[in-house]
Amino acid sequence: MTTYTAPGGNPDHFRKQAENFYRHTINAYTTYNLDLNKDHNFKFIGGVNRVTDNSAYHFTQVTNLSNIENPQFNFGTGAWTGGGEEDWEAQLGYFGRVNYAFKNKYLLEGNLRYDGSSKFPTDLKWRWFPSFSAGWVASEENFMKWATPTLSTLKFRGSWGSIGDQTVPNDLYESTMTTGQSTWIGSGARVNFVGTPTAVYTSITWQDINTLNFGVDARFLNHRLGATFEVFKRNTNNMIVPGEGFVATFGTGAPRGNFGALETNGWEFALDFNHRFDNGLGINLVGNIADAKSTIKAYGSTQSVNGNYVGKEIGEIWGYQTDRLYQKDDFELDGGGNLQEITLTAAESKLYAGKKAYKLKGANPVYQAFLQNNADFIFGPGDVKFIDANGDGELNNGSALLNDHGDLKKLGSSTPRFEYGLRLGADFKGIDFGVFFQGVAKREMWGNGPLALAGFQSSDGAMPAAIADNYWTPENTGAYYPRAYNMATAASGNNMQIQSKYLLDLSYLRVKNLTLGYSLPKPLLAKVNISSLRVYTSLENMFTWDNLNGLPIDPEVITGYSMWNDTNYNGGRTGVGIPSFKSVSFGAQLNF
Repeated sequence: MTTYTAPGGNPDHFRKQAENFYRHTINAYTTYNLDLNKDHNFKFIGGVNRVTDNSAYHFTQVTNLSNIENPQFNFGTGAWTGGGEEDWEAQLGYFGRVNYAFKNKYLLEGNLRYDGSSKFPTDLKWRWFPSFSAGWVASEENFMKWATPTLSTLKFRGSWGSIGDQTVPNDLYESTMTTGQSTWIGSGARVNFVGTPTAVYTSITWQDINTLNFGVDARFLNHRLGATFEVFKRNTNNMIVPGEGFVATFGTGAPRGNFGALETNGWEFALDFNHRFDNGLGINLVGNIADAKSTIKAYGSTQSVNGNYVGKEIGEIWGYQTDRLYQKDDFELDGGGNLQEITLTAAESKLYAGKKAYKLKGANPVYQAFLQNNADFIFGPGDVKFIDANGDGELNNGSALLNDHGDLKKLGSSTPRFEYGLRLGADFKGIDFGVFFQGVAKREMWGNGPLALAGFQSSDGAMPAAIADNYWTPENTGAYYPRAYNMATAASGNNMQIQSKYLLDLSYLRVKNLTLGYSLPKPLLAKVNISSLRVYTSLENMFTWDNLNGLPIDPEVITGYSMWNDTNYNGGRTGVGIPSFKSVSFGAQLNF
């Protein structure tokens, strides 16, 4: 990998990085089938799997390029730096499985794994992980014959299983110290340094994921109609999280250990239908909807609404409730029709006396001085009016604790809820048609960056038309967005406090695929020795219905990430990654 920056960068430089990654995988297993008296069917499986990863990289960099048009090391006149790192990890597992079926009506399965990981101390590397499942094909029972032919199949199933999770850094139980060179000591000269040792818990081990599942599968009308419903509960125990009770002066980050627990509850329903009419028309339908939410069951003693408190739903968003935009009629004006700037007294604001505000009309008005985050910003006409949710006459977040969060409320969740899909298809006399819909019924996000926030770095002079054409002015008092104000690069503050009005609604319905094809008649193709020929056109992601009020953001967005880069991208700004591509394709499928 080669990178360089133009003059004026910080600093301009030329850098090359090389990396080698090796993965060695072994998967070996054997099976044995045993049938006794045709009614008892056994299947045995035993095996081993092993994975090792080894990676190493190094880089070299030089600054102050004398020829920016042809960047290479020989044109660097500044400081030379370099570095590198090596990592390795390995996992080894032994597993066995036994399946038993009695007359294909009663089904049992048992699994047992013995897994080891290099990521944990020697005496805690290995763990046993069992799982069990059972099924009952009720439609095979004699007492269910009355339901045929309407009921084709009815199966009940359940399972419980435990697996180990070791997707954590490979040095959590080893105290390490970083090394490097610093230029802030010694008048710019490079000085070697060694960082503070990390604090560790040496008893760290596997995270346990236990899953309980129950499902029903049914088919009707000679298997033409099918339905599946299942519910599940997943518990992550011994979750590796930072320890509690370490003061800010501890000197390094809190060590991580098996102190957390997370619970996920969910369900899914699927329906499918296939039928071909006597005239040759065939139709098929597949639809599904699913939902799940995760709740923290153990994490420590924090009570902050912004922290990982016990009982928190993963993805929840706290913020203020929006009333509307202030208008000039909300303020008392002087004889010249101008706003009156006042210094709040204790009578006007018990908590924020001494802060500046524009005088409001009415008895006991609620001032929002706490939410004025810049010295040159005072709430006035065109600014956001928030709701005093707890009725105490002040706008603030209290102590931001569960038992004292002021006017903050749970506004939504960034976790997708009620995800659904629908696939429809039909074919008739060589013509085939298919369409696939996908959507999410509920998902919210507080955006970051110029595509999502009004006033984000507005000095750049670039913003979506949805904002630029619809912000408050004295001539446009019914606007959706507040008056213009440059928030620099702040993701929240002043008018853009995290709030209900400008929370992004990322629910959507999208046509993921639309296909139309035609298969030429086989008798015609037989004359030229062709078995089949189908021509088609396909549209991908062409139609989307969302609730983003015209903002140029893909509703499937993940803030700060792009399809080309799975790490934080462009400062975590919303909508700057690569969206879902729209495409139109034409093709032919030919078989001889």
